Amino acid sequence: MTSPQFKVEDALASLLTPVSGLNVYTTNRTGLRLFPYASINASIGSQQIVPYSGVFEISVELNYSDSTARTTQSVFDDTYYSIFSALYSDNNTLVTKVQDNVTDLKIFMGRITSQSPSIRASKRAWQRGLTLSFIVTPDANADGLRDYDFSDALNSFYLPTI
Repeated sequence: MTSPQFKVEDALASLLTPVSGLNVYTTNRTGLRLFPYASINASIGSQQIVPYSGVFEISVELNYSDSTARTTQSVFDDTYYSIFSALYSDNNTLVTKVQDNVTDLKIFMGRITSQSPSIRASKRAWQRGLTLSFIVTPDANADGLRDYDFSDALNSFYLPTI
C-alpha cells in the first residue's frame, strides 16, 4: 500500500502534466532536474480530530524553477500561472481535481496556504513555491468519516460529535 502523501504527490503531478514543456518531479525521484521543472514534496502530519481517527493532514511543497539564462521573466510568470490554473479552475475545486486522480484516498479538504517567490543566485534561477494543505483519510471505507464535511464553516459542528 502506498502512503497517502505519495498518492497526493502523484495526483498533483498528473494535474501538471498538461503544462507545456514542464518537467514534473516528485519526492521519490532522485538525480538531476532539467529546467523548467516543478518539484512536489508532500509530508504527512499529525492525525486530525482525535488520535487513531485515520484522518491526516498532508502538507505539500510545490516549487517551480527555471533558469534565468534560458527564459524571460514574462515566460516564467506565464508558466507559473499555467501551473496555478492546473490546480484551480472555474468548474472544479482543488479537492475535486486531486480526488479524481486518487481512487483509494478520501480528500476532505485541500487549499493553498501560502506562496513564495525567490531568486536563487548560485544557480541563476527563478523559483516560485506554493504550500498546499490537504486533510485526507487513507481508507476508502472509512467508518462514517468520509461523509463528514470538513470545510471551515462546519468544523465547530462536527468536532463535538466525534
